[in-house]
Amino acid sequence: MKTSMKQWRRLLLVAMLVWVLVFLALLSYFLDARVDESLTSVGSLLYQHPDTRRLASIQASNQQHAVFEPSTSSITSKTIQSRERVYQNQISATQYHGSEDEDNGREDQDLDHKVRTSSDLEDYYFSRSDSLVQRLWKGRASAGMLSPRLQRAMKSYMSSNKHHVFYNGHRKGTQSAKELLCQMKAQAQLKTVDGLEEPFSSLGWADFVPSHPLEQLNKQQQDRSGFKSCAVVTSAGSILRSRLGKEIEAHDAVLRFNAAPTEGYEHDVGSKTTIRIINSQILANPNYEFNTSSIYKNITLVAWDPAPYNVNLHKWYDSPDYNLFGPYIDHRKAHPDQPFYILHPSYVWRLWDVIQSNTQENIQPNPPSSGFIGILLMMALCEQVHVYEYIPSMRQSDLCHYHEHYYDAACTLGAYHPLLFEKILIQRINKGLESDLRRKGRATLPGFSTIDCGI
Repeated sequence: MKTSMKQWRRLLLVAMLVWVLVFLALLSYFLDARVDESLTSVGSLLYQHPDTRRLASIQASNQQHAVFEPSTSSITSKTIQSRERVYQNQISATQYHGSEDEDNGREDQDLDHKVRTSSDLEDYYFSRSDSLVQRLWKGRASAGMLSPRLQRAMKSYMSSNKHHVFYNGHRKGTQSAKELLCQMKAQAQLKTVDGLEEPFSSLGWADFVPSHPLEQLNKQQQDRSGFKSCAVVTSAGSILRSRLGKEIEAHDAVLRFNAAPTEGYEHDVGSKTTIRIINSQILANPNYEFNTSSIYKNITLVAWDPAPYNVNLHKWYDSPDYNLFGPYIDHRKAHPDQPFYILHPSYVWRLWDVIQSNTQENIQPNPPSSGFIGILLMMALCEQVHVYEYIPSMRQSDLCHYHEHYYDAACTLGAYHPLLFEKILIQRINKGLESDLRRKGRATLPGFSTIDCGI
């Protein structure tokens, strides 16, 4: 009888164990399904508002269309406090252990420890992004390190190939920083819509575009001495609490992006604005108040919109991503003295070619980010360029923009734009210290005019 009872108890324990395992398997399945559903549910919108391409323009009113990391749709104060503790731990580890000497094994152990001790999926994916940023400081990042959700998004964009990209150029081996800079200098020569090509010439655009080319802007505004030192201030959430405002203000020229404000954030981002790059939605969407907002006044404006990879200007004019052409002409008529340019799509795609040619991985067949475009633009105008929080510092956060309450790792690591590959490229030509990347998120780049590429 006792033997029979023991057998029943064992059977009951085995049954309970099996039930628990089945429950955990089902739970894991449904959690994965929810992540896939989150990606699939925006499938039809993925190409209208692809995550990071227009994140600066996606406000709280339509954030339900964006692709979120698991659990980030409801960020709590507890989560933010938890992340701030992670930042403090990183800073302490850097101070005491000298992170320049850390190897991949130590970083993998740290990541594994974080995954084992994470309380939810959000902490896991934040840790994964954080570890990737640490590798990015050393130039050892790759797309295989992205979270599964971002990797799926990349594959989706590659399969859709909306802009009909067909790259048949060479994939270069590992170039030196000097060789890479010379390639950029040769391929990244500024070009804007000048009204001399069809269909713009027939529409009389030559009478509306600025008479002075964009590449001469520095000479016009600096009594022909040019911009010596320039700042590129990204809109990244990690610039909050940086106290970089005074340092940024000290530059001859400052470039900002889209609708990023300075009022109320001067302590961290400064207030000076010389050039503002705006994507086409800023002009097309009335919510941005392009015609009335003070942030677009008394500065140089540079707009851009992706065209087909083959740069068919007729097709681009007839079907832009967002209709920027009408608002551009209206603004030029109303403000003829304000420098306002539209980047030529051939310039944008040449920058993409530079990125693809310097990696063996296939990058997203979508145009570079506004950040990368702005960096290369300022390298053409300035003798030295300081870029802030493009490669994130130890303040790295999934907060997309310092002026919005919107969280997504895609803003830092990319999904639509080849952001990760862009940042690897900038890290390779960075002349500054790695400690500047870690503490300030500051990369120091030489202007093209200072690079001697003679044989």
